[in-house]
Amino acid sequence: MALSLAAVASTMAVDAQSYMFDNPENRTFFGVRAGLDISSAANGGAMFSNKPGFAVGAVYDIPVVANLYFEPALYLFYNTFGTVHLENYSYTQTDSEGNENEYNKLYQVDGTLRNFGFRVPLNIGYHFDLAGDLSLHAFTGPQFNLSLVARYHQNEVITPGGQTVKSTSVDAFGTGGFKHFDLQWNFGVGITYQRYYMSIGGSVGITKMKSASVIQAGPYAVDLRRNIRRNLFNLSVGYNF
Repeated sequence: MALSLAAVASTMAVDAQSYMFDNPENRTFFGVRAGLDISSAANGGAMFSNKPGFAVGAVYDIPVVANLYFEPALYLFYNTFGTVHLENYSYTQTDSEGNENEYNKLYQVDGTLRNFGFRVPLNIGYHFDLAGDLSLHAFTGPQFNLSLVARYHQNEVITPGGQTVKSTSVDAFGTGGFKHFDLQWNFGVGITYQRYYMSIGGSVGITKMKSASVIQAGPYAVDLRRNIRRNLFNLSVGYNF
């Protein structure tokens, strides 16, 4: 009897290990995803800051061999990058002896670069199938961004002289500006319970998202002379059909 129980337990352990690395129930499926993006500009320096955005879309999971899979996807994304630059305010002031002296005072102008388009990740991944419909995933692969809209929004500002400069919005594409296409390398880990999915990951910019540029926004010529690449940190949730 003891030998029989030991044999059954041994068989169950082997089967569980087999499913973990080579699940015979692997199948192709569609899934939907929605997530939070935190964008950062590589090489942006103090001129650019991290800002939130989002991405929503669908994936198609294709088993390759054992628990290795290929997962192309199509997302709609909206990314933002904070910007800051300094402007010079010049004024004259009469001193106690009646002499007019010219002074300069720097003040800060804030804005955002807002980018909307499509994203196509082509991930290769591996899932480890555990007990209780629970799977752990690790994935990596190239990611292509197609930018449809890119605009620079400058916030309203009051100069040291008391003048109000209204907010403005201008196109950020064009020579020296945003690119319509950029490439990243994607990586991350995820967990699936039954059909529910959650992941954490990031993307490192490979090609330039934007070249060095000077953008005319109202009375300001905003000097964004940075060749920047798009880096992302993202949290995603989804459902597999």
